[in-house]
Amino acid sequence: MRLQSLNIIEKLKKGDRSVLRQTEWLKYLYLTKQQNVNLERVPSLKKMPSHPVFLYVERTLHILEKADIPDHEQKIIEEVLVWSEVAKCALPHQRTEWHNKGFQLAIHNIGSAQIYDDKITSDRTSVEELIYILILTHGLVGQYIRGETQYQQFSPLIDWLERSKRINLNMKRVLYWLNKCIIAAVSLELWQSIEEDVNRVIAQIVKRERNQEWIFTERLKRLRQQALYMGEDINYYQQFLKEHEAEKVLQDFFKKVDLWYVESALSSFTFEEFVKIFLLIRRSVNLLSVRQISFEPLMKDIYRDYQGVRHTNIYKKRIIEACLKEMSISDLLQGDVPVNEHVSLSIQPFDHALEIIGVTFTFSKAGLKLIEFCQEAEKSPLYERAIVLLYDFFDFRKDSFDRLQNEQAYLFDMNSAEDYKKKIADYAVGEKMLDIGAGGGVMLDLLTERHQKAKVIGIDLSVNVIEELQKRKVRERKRWEVMQADALDLSEYIDKESVDTIVFSSILHEMFSYIPYEGRKFNDRVIAKALKSAFDVLKPNGRIVIRDGIMTENKQETRRIHFKDSSGMDFFKRYLHDFKGRKIHVLGIEKDAVTLYINDAMEFLYTYTWGEEAYPHEVQEQFGFFTPSEFRASIEKELGDCANILVFEHYVQEGYEEHLSPKVEITDHNGKNVSLPDSTCFIVIEKSCSRKVISK
Repeated sequence: MRLQSLNIIEKLKKGDRSVLRQTEWLKYLYLTKQQNVNLERVPSLKKMPSHPVFLYVERTLHILEKADIPDHEQKIIEEVLVWSEVAKCALPHQRTEWHNKGFQLAIHNIGSAQIYDDKITSDRTSVEELIYILILTHGLVGQYIRGETQYQQFSPLIDWLERSKRINLNMKRVLYWLNKCIIAAVSLELWQSIEEDVNRVIAQIVKRERNQEWIFTERLKRLRQQALYMGEDINYYQQFLKEHEAEKVLQDFFKKVDLWYVESALSSFTFEEFVKIFLLIRRSVNLLSVRQISFEPLMKDIYRDYQGVRHTNIYKKRIIEACLKEMSISDLLQGDVPVNEHVSLSIQPFDHALEIIGVTFTFSKAGLKLIEFCQEAEKSPLYERAIVLLYDFFDFRKDSFDRLQNEQAYLFDMNSAEDYKKKIADYAVGEKMLDIGAGGGVMLDLLTERHQKAKVIGIDLSVNVIEELQKRKVRERKRWEVMQADALDLSEYIDKESVDTIVFSSILHEMFSYIPYEGRKFNDRVIAKALKSAFDVLKPNGRIVIRDGIMTENKQETRRIHFKDSSGMDFFKRYLHDFKGRKIHVLGIEKDAVTLYINDAMEFLYTYTWGEEAYPHEVQEQFGFFTPSEFRASIEKELGDCANILVFEHYVQEGYEEHLSPKVEITDHNGKNVSLPDSTCFIVIEKSCSRKVISK
């Protein structure tokens, strides 16, 4: 039998708005400007439907409609479902009225129960009392499983069960279907993953068991499920808390409070940052009164759409990270905490008694404007320069290769270039290997697969790349290791003459492009410094393996690029203005074609290949920095007689010409179609003798 609530919703969808006057819960759900939803599973903020809570309730009802249960049980669940989300909705004047009545709208199950109870004008019937209690405890099974709420929140339901021993209800079945509707309407996969846990909690409630609180470490684990899934090491928790004497303090604090939206707001922060945020909250609230802490404000602030998809707002997150980095655990426990002029924790009281608070971080007006500017600058070559301004303004680190919102795409690109890396692995030798600029870790995977007895270490300057690799190592149980280190001074981190193979896979051109060495970027002395640094820690008979960009030998050759796409010339003109690696000499320009020296042509084509999305980054890089003879001469000069070049090859990457052919036609000065020149080199250097120190 079709549910009455679904019949009413169907009438509304067909245009009968009279049902809004006749059906109070539907009026609240549908006539609202609120979008109070958990953003954890929202794929895009801009594409979020206009009535997300209403649509969610409709999904719960469709699930209930399929339940093979007695009608009177189904009607109770139906009434619970249509009222349990109303505190998230309604028009502003109605919400103001509820607020003035003291309804707790920030804690949606409590607020919805109060709204339902308010409509009952006479004494509650036993069924109405049950519906009220089921609304009051609505969603708490899932919240308890996630570690957010304490088991004692089920006390009203257990009390009711003890008072109502003779009831014509199968409460186990009612609670099962109620929770299935609530959770499966969010995600069927989520329901399937926790159904067993739900049944266990329901059994405890129905048996009227009390005192089933999670131990502190288990609650932490459940609050960090997403972080653990991404590779956070659970064994680190207790060790960290005991080492910093924070365990007892946090344990006591967690016993006092229920939490909301913790994982949605904090899963992208490290465990140390997670701990510091809670210690900061503890310092900022009245410990005698606070009972509910909602991270909903932070959840709403910490997300934004990037390229149409919901992402953590990495600008805000990095600023918060930098603020937390200034605070020690001991200061948070006992001492004064430094004040950051750009960002601070914000506690938002949600009731007069200060029992319910919201948590977020607020930013200075100048900081917010700069964040907005950087987000806009992502769309243009201003991006990198904007990020430098952001980091300078907030006075915190900028990793040389930090790509912020593009970091995941960058790591994916690094991982996707697997084929040529297999050749690198073939030339690796020995028991200890370093991958410089480890990126997404595919080179680490290949080295460990091909050399199972070798100790493989990924080196990267970026803290964020190292953090992601460390999580992946735990998540996928990789045996390689990672280390944050400066490739220009490896002997500060690694013993001299202790490494058998050092890999530079498409990283030298990035060092050349991004590192302001001796006061300027695009300085080939940085290549010399990197090679010397590697040679210092390389064993005799060890190898340096290089795969990177290269220029063609005859620099005076020319190439005419004819654009098949009408936007190609505009792209080139922007590139001509924005590229800082070297001066691009334009030898001839036409409506849809340009003539350049061959190496300038290739340098431009590298950026043109990647397209608009990658433009802000690629225009910052110079891929080809030496010709073959220049590269060989540099190796011989900097590394001396102990450097034996075993392999020196250069070639056009397979498939590159085919990829470019729909976009451009390349001809020589006579108008003859020609192949592209070699653009990639593969070099293997063996250390043939011991040199204790390579001069700096």
